[in-house]
Amino acid sequence: MRIGIDAREGFRPEPRGIGLYVRHLAREFRTLAADDEFLLYHQAELPPDCATPFELGANQRSVLADMPGARLHSWERVQMPWRLRRDRLDVYHGTYNTLPPRWRLWPGPPMIVSLHDVIVTWYPQDLDDSYVRYARKVTPRVVRDAALILTVSEWSRRDICERFDADPGKVRLAHNGLPEAVLQGAPDGAGDAARERFAEGRPYLFAIGATLERKNTGRMIEAFGRVRERDRSLPHLLLVSGVGKAADRFRERAANAGVLDHVRFLPYLSQQDLVAVYAGADLCIYPSLVEGWGIPVTESIALGTPVVTSNTSAMPEAGGEFARYFDPHDLESMATVIADALHSYVPQWPAVRARAVAWARQFTWSKAAANVLAAYREVAAGR
Repeated sequence: MRIGIDAREGFRPEPRGIGLYVRHLAREFRTLAADDEFLLYHQAELPPDCATPFELGANQRSVLADMPGARLHSWERVQMPWRLRRDRLDVYHGTYNTLPPRWRLWPGPPMIVSLHDVIVTWYPQDLDDSYVRYARKVTPRVVRDAALILTVSEWSRRDICERFDADPGKVRLAHNGLPEAVLQGAPDGAGDAARERFAEGRPYLFAIGATLERKNTGRMIEAFGRVRERDRSLPHLLLVSGVGKAADRFRERAANAGVLDHVRFLPYLSQQDLVAVYAGADLCIYPSLVEGWGIPVTESIALGTPVVTSNTSAMPEAGGEFARYFDPHDLESMATVIADALHSYVPQWPAVRARAVAWARQFTWSKAAANVLAAYREVAAGR
């Protein structure tokens, strides 16, 4: 087969989320589908000195296909419909929750879309963002045009079917995997080294944050403030990654909560550093209001660190019986669960740690890629 993949996010210098999804699939396809050809379409080249290069296999070719009009999404609306037909693809995979439009007289190859979730189509946030407006406009067409829809949780599958009246038969559950570095576990001493490097040698809690309001980073900081207010002897710091240039905004929240001296904001972490920081934490917190899955929850468990997270959307699927849950809308609930976790859940964790790690490590990228490849073959055979 000749397979096209929307690889835009994979060609970012600091890939996250969907970018990592693309890179992990591409790595597995090097050997899993060695006889197939993959065209990875993207808009920008990685800089030569990029610290996170995108290494392609012999069966993979990058296709730089940019054009003006980023805010109008002309790359997908105008460039890609022509590219898919010119390149004679057998199947195209839209990884970024969207698909190019079909031309009525020249429909092109069958298309698969990864709808990791459809949260942006209904959650009241970021309406000034052009991508959010675009996704809200085109998702009904994407659901209609896709031969198959892949999504990452049962919660997200139900949400897609209910909101867009999608045929349940073409919405498939396809869990993401965990990075190989996570599956292998942290090297000996990595957690201790992370504690010295990032937390002044003190015990710490770790949270992957973000600037989006639904990621709930600010409320988590306030909840940590309540925990410390009730127990001033608590030695822990709170380490937060992922907020980038918005750190000053969250420092203000920390100051208002009385914990500015007890919160540290980390820069973008390499995979190696991220694994070490997970492993060195006494407890991880993932406070998001709504998620299609909740990758940090599963990553934390796979690395042997207990986690508290939200009781909403797909987070209970991501944590199973091994996480502890709070109401992310309720500051008191968050503070109580974090405090209880430090006093009871963390001390009891060693008794279930091995079983928890084994459960989380069932989510591999080899399984994920095999499921995606089977979807390619199914729709290509049915064209």
